[in-house]
Amino acid sequence: MIRVYAVSIGKSINRILKTPLVTRAMRPEFGSRLYELRDREFNDEYKLLATRYTYEAIKKYEPRVKVEKVNFKLDPVSGVVTLVITLTNGEIVEVKND
Repeated sequence: MIRVYAVSIGKSINRILKTPLVTRAMRPEFGSRLYELRDREFNDEYKLLATRYTYEAIKKYEPRVKVEKVNFKLDPVSGVVTLVITLTNGEIVEVKND
């Protein structure tokens, strides 16, 4: 049972963060602003904004969990950034911002 819950939370967070705002016809406010960071340089400003957008979206659309911290993994070959989100219950969710 716990395993199903963990999967559903991870899928929910991925869906929220990968959905650009205003792309859902019936819920244009659903999603996150992470899409704004595509093709931007990976620097401190990127990290700050990505963390902010992650906290805001999860707080608004996934009330079952709270974010403890957001870390980043950068693939040096592809340049793809993966957000490593640690929840207060200890679960870790990874979201590729590609």
